[in-house]
Amino acid sequence: MVPLHLVLGCCYFFLKVGIWPLLLAAVGFFFFYQYHAKPFRNSYKTQIIATLAQAQGLQYNHQACISRSEYDQSQIFVTTPDRYWGDDMLTGTVGKTGIRFSELHTQYKSGGKNKTWHTIFRGIFFIADFNKHFIGETFVLPDVSENAFGSTLGGFFQKLNMVRPQLIKLEDVEFEKHFAIYGTDQVEARYILSPALMQRILTLKQKFNTKVALSFIGSHVYIAITINKTLFEAPWLFSTVDNYKQLEEFHTDIAMCVEIVELLDLNTRIWTKE
Repeated sequence: MVPLHLVLGCCYFFLKVGIWPLLLAAVGFFFFYQYHAKPFRNSYKTQIIATLAQAQGLQYNHQACISRSEYDQSQIFVTTPDRYWGDDMLTGTVGKTGIRFSELHTQYKSGGKNKTWHTIFRGIFFIADFNKHFIGETFVLPDVSENAFGSTLGGFFQKLNMVRPQLIKLEDVEFEKHFAIYGTDQVEARYILSPALMQRILTLKQKFNTKVALSFIGSHVYIAITINKTLFEAPWLFSTVDNYKQLEEFHTDIAMCVEIVELLDLNTRIWTKE
């Protein structure tokens, strides 16, 4: 509990001096911080984060992100975003596989005069070359219906889907507990989603411990990994920049994304994709 004499002392100070000097000091500090924080943040990212990325064979651009056209091309999300922004783009080649990923945040607005913003996606959007040739489109999406209504009623709602291609039922019961699969070609979807790959996708989901959605389009795999936090953020302006725990966290975040290539076995090329 705060001693009474300190409380009375503060009250006396405000009565004698007034609140305005403190307010002016606070405003001055705010503008000082805003002026210096952005250059510090940019410098931190271009030096510290870029070095961590280069150590794993990646190029880093803190101002770039996955393009809107690539996001749309993935067709993972059917809602058109009214806001689209991102940063922290990493690109490179892991073994034989070209990858690129960044943070993204997309939103749509509802309502008229009093509009409300709703998040469509926030997290890491990852794109990689896939190790098989294919022509059609296959989608592996979080199975909201089955999780909410059970397998029988959930399957009914999946079939009522009016936006996606045809529902594809596979033989892996565990996989279908977590994902609903849609595609333009039943045979090709099974060619892409081999038993081994389905197990690997489950491992990927467990590794990140969050919602994961994938699409296979144009010989690429698109992966949306929901993460409700900002990655690769510079520390506070007046804090130490050699915080080992924070640097280790940045390194781990990058390594987990690079590891997707290994988790999905993307470097094992099918003979038609050499």
